[in-house]
This record gives sequence, C-alpha cells and structure tokens, in this order.
Amino acid sequence: TTYPILLLSVFARQLCLPVPAVLFLLAGGALAGEGKLSFAGILVVAILGCLMGDLVWYEAGLRRGKRVLRMLCSLAPDPSASIRQSKSHFAKKGLPTLLVAKFIPGLDAVMPPLAGISGASRKQFLLYDAGGAALWSAAYLGAGFLFAKQLDNFTRLTSQVSNVLILVLGVPLLIFFVLKLLRLLHMVRELRQLHISPQQLKQRLDGGKQIALVDL
Repeated sequence: TTYPILLLSVFARQLCLPVPAVLFLLAGGALAGEGKLSFAGILVVAILGCLMGDLVWYEAGLRRGKRVLRMLCSLAPDPSASIRQSKSHFAKKGLPTLLVAKFIPGLDAVMPPLAGISGASRKQFLLYDAGGAALWSAAYLGAGFLFAKQLDNFTRLTSQVSNVLILVLGVPLLIFFVLKLLRLLHMVRELRQLHISPQQLKQRLDGGKQIALVDL
C-alpha cells in the first residue's frame, strides 16, 4: 500500500492541498535504504504523482487562462507581485523553469497554469515537468535513503516528546486560534452593519450627497 499512498500524497500536494508529501518521500527513501522498497519504483511513482497534479493545472490554465493564475496567486501575501514575478521567470527562461520550479516556494504552483496560458505544447510541458519532478523527488528520496538511520532515531525521539509538545505548544496555540476566531466573528458582525449595496450608493450619489470612495 506504500506506493499508492505516495502517489496520492504527491498528487494532492501538486493540487495545492495541505498534504505533507515531503515527509512521505523521506519515509519512502528511508524504507528503500532498508531494502523494504525499490528506490526506482518509488521515484517513478513520485514523478507520476507530480505529472498528474501539474497536468490538471496546465489544462486549467489552457482553458481558463488568467483566472486560474489569479486564483493561485491570491493565496500569496502580495498577489500582484506574485503574478509579476511568475511571469518574469517564465519570460526569461520559459519551460526550462519547470526543472527548478518545485524547489522555489510559490513558483511551483503557478508554473503549470502559466505554461498552459502561454500556449506551450502538452508534450513539451510534460517533458520539462517530468525532469523537474525527477530532480525534486530524487532529492528528498535520496535524503531519506542516505539518512535512514538518523530519521529512524528522530522518529523515536519525536514520539517520546510529542505529548510534551502538545501541552507546551498545542494548548496555547488552540487558545490563540479560538481568540482570533472570536475576534474575526466580531469584526464580521461589525462590518455587516456598515454594508451598503450598489443600489443604495447610487441613490445617495443621485441625491447629490458628497461621498468619498476608497477602492481597496
């Protein structure tokens, strides 16, 4: 069952879902180092998972264009800057950027749809994306393979202190999250009272009232 789990975890990561695929890759490499899995087999599975996820975004960019790119970049702290940087990278290097995109946070998510928007052929996209997926997957699988013993010791140590970490960090973080959630709900209620519809705004403007509009 390890191969399907690895495939699904990498596929989910490429769809921008919060799945710790890197940990699965490290674990897969460690198991290969112990002779329990085939290194070549898990590498092929990881590459396939990347290609499946990236192909979804490529097709979305090809069919939906810039809306998909804006949706992905909206998750960044500065969406407009993220779009500019992504386009700049692609304009300078083109599809070869896919070879290193997975090592650069933020760039990995936007490169497949950007390739689709640019009209790159599906064959060329898959070729470069497979190269980038191979380099990225091999890096983490190799790390797990080389440091299998250290990872095993780290896992044992983590299991021993996990309860302490939950008490020391988990409980305060939970309280902090609840307080932030309560503040958010309070803010939503306050803003709802200040809401004005386009029709109400037009009526005020037509009535000659002096209104200042700030576009955020």
